[in-house]
Amino acid sequence: EYIQKLMPPLIQKWNELKDEDKDLFPLLECLSSVATALQSGFLPYCEPVYQRCVTLVQKTLAQAMMYSQQPDQYEAPDKDFMIVALDLLSGLAEGLGGHVDQLVARSNIMTLLFQCMQDTMPEVRQSSFALLGDLTKACFPHVKPCIAEFMPILGTNLNPEFISVCNNATWAIGEICMQMGVEMQPYVALVLPHLVEIINRPNTPKTLLENTAITIGRLGYVCPQEVAPMLQQFIRPWCTSLRNIRDNEEKDSAFRGICVMIGVNPGGVVQDFIFFCDAVASWVSPKDDLREMFYK
Repeated sequence: EYIQKLMPPLIQKWNELKDEDKDLFPLLECLSSVATALQSGFLPYCEPVYQRCVTLVQKTLAQAMMYSQQPDQYEAPDKDFMIVALDLLSGLAEGLGGHVDQLVARSNIMTLLFQCMQDTMPEVRQSSFALLGDLTKACFPHVKPCIAEFMPILGTNLNPEFISVCNNATWAIGEICMQMGVEMQPYVALVLPHLVEIINRPNTPKTLLENTAITIGRLGYVCPQEVAPMLQQFIRPWCTSLRNIRDNEEKDSAFRGICVMIGVNPGGVVQDFIFFCDAVASWVSPKDDLREMFYK
């Protein structure tokens, strides 16, 4: 019932504001939260919202292109328009899940995303990788044809100098692993060395450590033969990173990965076995089949 009351004034505001109006920022941020919360309740409003976000991204990219070619004739674009639009698209993908499939199919969002992922501005890349992860979860068939082009860009952005960019790229790679399965093999060498380096760095922020550990686990789950030989290089920081996070799906898939890798390379865990036991003990209620894996 609140939706009926809340949405008309928001949509009215949405219709009044021009694409160049900075008052769009708070409105887009608001709609992003609403879409994530309402989930399929947002369906009646999703089409115009989605289309406008795509238009905002497209216009900003076009203006950036013109500015780079003729800086004396064009103004530099305000990339915040693109950033909030990407964030709202993430909110839609997260909230609507599979319902976003049709919208993605009828738009050129993957082409735009390819450009955004290579933007010079870290905040644009950060939002791009978040959207990539959300689209991977929501409608992977549309993402899959782009993976060969996207993976090298993701690998390049595993640079802890930009924490949030690195964090989102890491998370997106983990989500892609879960969809690609064994087809991740050609890309392991592109990303694994960076992930192992990050997890071993001193003073890496906690969230980045956790995301890195989860993605290493997921990579090992789908490609154990490729990842297991490096077990000894990351098992200790991996265990200490994931010891403190609560039970969830991401932790579940990461631990399945580590168990499969230990099966392939038991020697890799011998020296740090106590850390592994400690990490396993951090589970409150693992699923039955995961508990079975622990006992093996």
